[in-house]
Amino acid sequence: MVKLNFRTLCQLSIVCALAVALAATSITTTATTPAPQKMTAEEVVAKHLESIGTAEARAKIKSHIILGTAVGTFRVGGTGTSQGGSVMASQGTRSLVAIIYGNKEYPYEKMGFDGKDVSVADLKPGKHSTLGTFFMQHEFPIREGLLAGTLSAAWPLLDLSQRDAKVKYAGTKKIDNRKVHVLEYSGENNAGLKTTLFFDAENFRHVRTEYEKKQIQQMPTGPSVTQQQGDSVTKLVEEFSDFKTEGGLTFPHTYKLQLSIEALNRRALQDWVFTLTQFSFNRDIDASEFDVRGTGKAKS
Repeated sequence: MVKLNFRTLCQLSIVCALAVALAATSITTTATTPAPQKMTAEEVVAKHLESIGTAEARAKIKSHIILGTAVGTFRVGGTGTSQGGSVMASQGTRSLVAIIYGNKEYPYEKMGFDGKDVSVADLKPGKHSTLGTFFMQHEFPIREGLLAGTLSAAWPLLDLSQRDAKVKYAGTKKIDNRKVHVLEYSGENNAGLKTTLFFDAENFRHVRTEYEKKQIQQMPTGPSVTQQQGDSVTKLVEEFSDFKTEGGLTFPHTYKLQLSIEALNRRALQDWVFTLTQFSFNRDIDASEFDVRGTGKAKS
């Protein structure tokens, strides 16, 4: 039998007491540390709307007319840079985005939705730009009010109850070392576009939208064919930054569009950077002005 003297018993008692105390601390810590809460799509949308402005301030704004400049850069599938004036106009579900370059070969980019139809201006009769062709084939971003984000009064998150769309929370990720909340936006007639919205995790401002379409390409047959079969990927990305207050609401003042196409027989990479300087609200805009095939201007 092992005999324990008083000193040994005291040491053991101290060790046991420490062990009990540590166990209790561990149990307490575990019990009081809350598990990470998963946000819902509704919570993200609500906080996003607060980031724009109060409900009262948002309700006062019925239409937007925003002016600035835009620089278009062709990186793949063409080369060169064009700079011109830009205008964005929106009211209700109607919207338009236009850049006027005044260049004979590349005079403008114009896309609009008049509440019924999407229109894209011809560069020349029967000829459209790469960006224009994208919107002719994929009307969803314009028709749904997604194009230009909060810069448009047609932005669907302002009143999702009026849209036949679904918004799903898809967790968080990092973009350029910035944590963002991710929402997947889906609706009818999206022509196969997967639409993803990104919101700054700190202030819930809308900072990015991605539209992506993948298609399996059929490889031509024949002894001389050397191309590989794979996915054709078309992707349009919108980025928003430089947020400032206008008319009691917070809007981005730098807006970037980037279109990329990766296919067996075609590659393209183009971007357009808008610097927005003049914001006007609540001016009446006739529905006909959103048909960009016309020549009307917003009313004074």
